[in-house]
Amino acid sequence: MNYEPLKIERPLRVGRLYSLHYFQFAAGYIFPGESHDFWEMVYIDRGEADIGAGEEIVRLREGQVFFHRPGEFHTILAGATGPNIMVLSFDGALSPLRPLAHRVLPVSAPEKTLLRQIIQEGEACFGPVLDISDQHRLVPLEGTPFAACQLIETYLTQLLILLVRGDSHAQTRTNALKSAPQPLTGEEDAAALTLRLAALMREHPDGSLTFEALCRHSGLCATALKSAFRRVNGMGVMEYYRRLRLEEARRLLREGRYNVTQTAEKLGYSSVNAFSRQFRALLGVTPTGYLKSVRK
Repeated sequence: MNYEPLKIERPLRVGRLYSLHYFQFAAGYIFPGESHDFWEMVYIDRGEADIGAGEEIVRLREGQVFFHRPGEFHTILAGATGPNIMVLSFDGALSPLRPLAHRVLPVSAPEKTLLRQIIQEGEACFGPVLDISDQHRLVPLEGTPFAACQLIETYLTQLLILLVRGDSHAQTRTNALKSAPQPLTGEEDAAALTLRLAALMREHPDGSLTFEALCRHSGLCATALKSAFRRVNGMGVMEYYRRLRLEEARRLLREGRYNVTQTAEKLGYSSVNAFSRQFRALLGVTPTGYLKSVRK
């Protein structure tokens, strides 16, 4: 039997990455602005911010994304509460993105999962440098996981395809986001559940949530919750909670309202030493070292 190959068409293709950031901005922070000849995506993971796009100012809220087209001057003005903002810039064969430029777009649960995976792979590939604003070159670490950069490009391509598709089916997207919770029968249901649990974790950054409490909140047994959470996030439930608490620690230290000891107490750590050990294990730097880096 003779086989004829199918040529895979690639109407959308990411070529190069220029920057990957996950910022925890202090309240009232202002990025004065820049322009460049490649695309930039801005996503609000927490809080809200005003985004300058050309001569317009656009309010971007939690769970929304905005695309700056090449050559567009753009700025960021943080809101009253310091927002968490993901910034990713790239180029390639991207003409399908043109209808999405200069618009505020909602992000669905599967798309948020891809954004999380990009950040997690970025930290594995480039280390704890994603919140350094003056970094203008992505440099992979020694011993980077196999094909880490390619995996980031794959996640990004999938995200862009879903956003382009979703824009052409806006009513379907709206109905899906408004639908009542259903049993865990698919990836989107699992992603929606983990997002609800993540929101609960953010409400309790003091470490007061136990795994048993999260099981009760999810309505799942321990085995089912572990499986669903790891499938979506690539890590265990309590490991994710620990990372969120340390993310909050970075935000508190960056804003400058609390010192290291006060931050450890506020987040429920038994001692400053325990806090410092976990902070360094995840980020590769002590809380004191992190404070020095953000104050330069």
